[in-house]
Amino acid sequence: MSLFSFKKNHPQSRGPKPRLNSNSPFSIKEAYNSIRTKLIFTGRGEKCPVFAVTSSLSSDGKSTNAVSLAVSFAMAQQRVLLIDADMRKPSIHRYFNLECRNGLSEILAGLTTEIKLRETTVPNLSVLTAGQIPPNPAELLGSKQMDALLTHVRQYFDYVIIDTPPVNIVTDATVFAEKVTGYVLITQSGKNHIRDIADAIHRLREMNGNIVGMILNDPENKADAHYSYHYNKYYRSEYKYYYSEPGSENK
Repeated sequence: MSLFSFKKNHPQSRGPKPRLNSNSPFSIKEAYNSIRTKLIFTGRGEKCPVFAVTSSLSSDGKSTNAVSLAVSFAMAQQRVLLIDADMRKPSIHRYFNLECRNGLSEILAGLTTEIKLRETTVPNLSVLTAGQIPPNPAELLGSKQMDALLTHVRQYFDYVIIDTPPVNIVTDATVFAEKVTGYVLITQSGKNHIRDIADAIHRLREMNGNIVGMILNDPENKADAHYSYHYNKYYRSEYKYYYSEPGSENK
């Protein structure tokens, strides 16, 4: 008998489009296709590789890129599960106009044993929303329940993409170090200082996290500059990361 059961719900209406979709320019599709190819080769031959997407600071585009990476794998006819593990500031549900509640936090807190996966308008792509904002997200993400959840869903999907909070702001992302195939680190061109990136890398490696690559997010959405594995010149900028009250959804 499975530890969890599946119940898929269709979105009630069409939500905002991810950056990558069927109508995206060729250059954007090719950029994400290239990233997807690199991630396939870093999958260690696992039956279902799991990649955690994080950033050094907030507003670096980690959620946008997590969604687009998931869409890219789904477009390649892979069964993909996108998990919103940023339970402090959930956003994945907004890309597909899904209800946030009855998601990850409820499962990890033991409030339900049923995995309620939401189907999206993208074939082969399912979403596990963050659920209601809990008072102890880091503890829940580092729990045995999270291990059991990942073990279970790996039986049904080809790839799992997890959106996690910024690593320099809270510790939530680092608890996945022993749970995932690797981290994809998102940086924002013209925003992140090199010290921010170095701090993020240090925090992940300190927990023995495997950093499989870095995506350079272009703030001007230039067609040929959506990602890079290079360090560029970064500049310090102010940032804020808002927290919602426990038990309420951050809008």
